[in-house]
Amino acid sequence: MARRNTDACRVLNEEFQALLSNDRAGIKASMEKIKKAEEDVVALRRMLIRELAQVGTLLLNKEDLLRLAFLIEAIVGYLNGTAFKVSHLRRPIVRMKKYREPLTELFNLLIEEVSKQNECVRALSMNPDQAIETAGAIQKIESEIDAKQRELMNEVLKSMNGYRDLIAMKDVIQSIEDTSDAALHAADSTTIVALGV
Repeated sequence: MARRNTDACRVLNEEFQALLSNDRAGIKASMEKIKKAEEDVVALRRMLIRELAQVGTLLLNKEDLLRLAFLIEAIVGYLNGTAFKVSHLRRPIVRMKKYREPLTELFNLLIEEVSKQNECVRALSMNPDQAIETAGAIQKIESEIDAKQRELMNEVLKSMNGYRDLIAMKDVIQSIEDTSDAALHAADSTTIVALGV
């Protein structure tokens, strides 16, 4: 599940690059890939629920695992929403250096954070201590995203003229922040599972 989120996050960055290069087909293809990733994550979560139900009372932290599965699923939901919002940005606006560079940084940091979340989940079965350590790294990346998101929001509010563009850009920035927060919540939940292993 977490790997699908990492893939979807990379596709989100591809969508942004397609927007910059005025590749409408690329934008549409990216959105479809992210939607497919969300469907895959939902199917995997359902499969996990069935498997946990079969295990019964043998697993002490079954509820924590379920909570983690739902939080991982939420990440791809936020990515899908962000992809939709990115598709509504206007190319002349996002090509401006003062917006393009901070957005690129935010997307790259988001990829790093979601990738770390994937590592965190994978480490649960092999090295729970590593999962806890990786969750701490996710916290640092989320704090960096917070700081950059606020800087960009200040720039947008100060310099953007049209209401349509202002609202569209604000929505994308907030959606990136929400996705980052969801990854942090999943990392916290992973830590709880790791402590119970």
